Amino acid sequence: MFALCHLSSLSLAHLQRAFPSPHVVANTTSWDVLLTRLARRADQPAHDIVIVDPCVADERGAAHRLRALADALGTAPPGALIGYVAVTATGIRTAQELSRLGAREIIIRGVDDTPSALAAAVNRAITAHSADRLVSGVGGAFGMLPVGVSGALELLFRRPDRLRSVSDLAAAANTTRRSLDRWLARAGLAPARTLLACARANAAFHLLASGRVGRSQAAALVGYASPRSLARELQALTGRSPAVLATALSREVFVAEISRLLRRAQAGDSNAGPSY
Repeated sequence: MFALCHLSSLSLAHLQRAFPSPHVVANTTSWDVLLTRLARRADQPAHDIVIVDPCVADERGAAHRLRALADALGTAPPGALIGYVAVTATGIRTAQELSRLGAREIIIRGVDDTPSALAAAVNRAITAHSADRLVSGVGGAFGMLPVGVSGALELLFRRPDRLRSVSDLAAAANTTRRSLDRWLARAGLAPARTLLACARANAAFHLLASGRVGRSQAAALVGYASPRSLARELQALTGRSPAVLATALSREVFVAEISRLLRRAQAGDSNAGPSY
């Protein structure tokens, strides 16, 4: 994992304990350097996460830093964003503004920044961000679905452990299994079983790629019946075993491959994936 940060030395130490080598935790020396790195990120190693505390050194400058961050995010979204703030009046206002800017998680200094809590927050943020990117890969197909169905699919990709079968997905969408697949077909999306497989695989890949979660734990967290089930599904979807997948594919390439599988195969269409 590559984390691009702007944190105090104490917060940085907590993060480094949560993500030791071979993870890379790069802390910028100033807010301006952070913004420059975000703006020129194509020339830098691809970061997986951005973790910031706009109140570092001077709480009075937090509002100005947030405005500059908003400008940067408006033209070049950095990916999954996490806020790291203190329990102060300014810290609370900063947390609210970071959430408005799209922060996936807010970490409270001294409260939920133990190594295990930090690791969990980072993994949740990366997985949620990857789910959004996965869904965006199918264009406007989700916009063609009824609100109940699109809401159920959003839940599926963010929390695949909550919806473990087509029946669960149909119930969350407040429809029948047959109607669910009819709606998906009209939108050009793969059948529900394929979407379930893609959502599980997406979450599992990002957990494994974090370097802190083994196959057994990833299987349990995502909703697989066993580590063997996880391995079989990833192999079927990507042609690669979990042992090599996270190192063989970047997150961007993986998301592109799984996005292709979300589209319903048409006659003569070699770009859409198989149905499960």
